[in-house]
Amino acid sequence: MINILSSRTIYDRKDVYPVLKKYIKEDSKIVVIAFSFFLQGYRHDLYVESYTAPEGVWYQHIVEPFKPYGIKEENISWILYDKDTKETAKKKIEAADIIFLPGGAPDLFIERLKQYDLIEFLRNQDKIFMGPSAGTMIQLNWFHISPDPDYKKFMMWDGLGLIKDFGVEVHYNRRRQQKKAIRRVSHMDERPIYTFLEEGYMILENGKIVGQYAAPKYYEKGKKVRY
Repeated sequence: MINILSSRTIYDRKDVYPVLKKYIKEDSKIVVIAFSFFLQGYRHDLYVESYTAPEGVWYQHIVEPFKPYGIKEENISWILYDKDTKETAKKKIEAADIIFLPGGAPDLFIERLKQYDLIEFLRNQDKIFMGPSAGTMIQLNWFHISPDPDYKKFMMWDGLGLIKDFGVEVHYNRRRQQKKAIRRVSHMDERPIYTFLEEGYMILENGKIVGQYAAPKYYEKGKKVRY
């Protein structure tokens, strides 16, 4: 299994492309599981429209960073909530080489995956998993959510369990609330915590970190790491 973690969709950046082209090929088939939307202002018709070619805002946001790799748009499929069925979702996942997990609301993402009976199904896929922000967080066995404009309180949730050896803080910019949340988590578990800056990314091959940029280790065994 390959895991590509990041705070943002930076795959087309000049310094990132040479690293990821090892994993993202011209003939790669990608499936986007578009379950990470927030509830505020949600309308199903607008949600579907946002993931629809050619002008959907989220469609463009996800497709554009893959263009440097030569991937054709017809090789990108979409699993849409309340449009796809459990059966069609699983078929699209099985047909894909890369499973893309968009950013958004990680807690709601996990709950919707449960509704579609996809948690255990995804755990058994030996494929490439990638996605920014929430798409990185839910790859962990459990994750924390630091207070921010979208979440008023500290939260903890079970994830997919694809990564078990460390925790993450995405969009890290040294905010007091982020540091407080990291300290709180470090007292609950001794696993390391990596802070992903906006430009940061990490690549794992079969659970081993093989690539890393602007995603330093912040805590290990309850102690702050200098960087």
